[in-house]
Amino acid sequence: MNLKETTYWASDLLPGEPTTTTRRVVQGFPEFTVAEVNIGGPGDPDDPTAPVETVAMTLDAARIEPGLVTEDGADLRVEFVTVTTRHSRTAADLVTAAATMIAQDPHQRSPQPGLLLPDLGWHVDESMTAKHGLLIPPFLWEDGVPHVHEVDFGGRHGGGTSQDWTHPGRMTVVAQLVMLTDGEYSVATSQGLAAVQQQLLDAGTDLNDVWR
Repeated sequence: MNLKETTYWASDLLPGEPTTTTRRVVQGFPEFTVAEVNIGGPGDPDDPTAPVETVAMTLDAARIEPGLVTEDGADLRVEFVTVTTRHSRTAADLVTAAATMIAQDPHQRSPQPGLLLPDLGWHVDESMTAKHGLLIPPFLWEDGVPHVHEVDFGGRHGGGTSQDWTHPGRMTVVAQLVMLTDGEYSVATSQGLAAVQQQLLDAGTDLNDVWR
């Protein structure tokens, strides 16, 4: 998908009309385009009593080539989404930082559920107490992981005769970024992701509060 097509897709996924910006971590690093939506609070015409949060999603991180393929052989690409408490630029800065960190070495930091991104928040806000990133399957949508499968139809084999055949194409999915505190990150690295997930569930942790 090109940027216009991805923006249209994201607009359908996000809980409101997004604002789109282009940003980078610091000069010299790649730019990424991000869509963000503020929800809740007095300015929300749909539900002013909803929790005040910001949802942000990358729109062109799928240009990163991680070398992943689906079971059907399609090229697999990833966009990133996160949610933070408050109306601020933090959510957009976090997905930008995540895309930037992964882009530096997408084979070593393969953008799959379970990927840990230590000290990611330090690049965004040094006051952030949940500063370590973790990619997970998104839980924002009831229908599961959003995806778009682009397929090329038709082609010509070596003999020169037109054939009806289908290239595996490219699939773009969304991975959700959540942030962990030092203690939660320690559990994840020493006891595994299942252990930290259970700890977060037992404690009723608000994963959107990156200053918890």
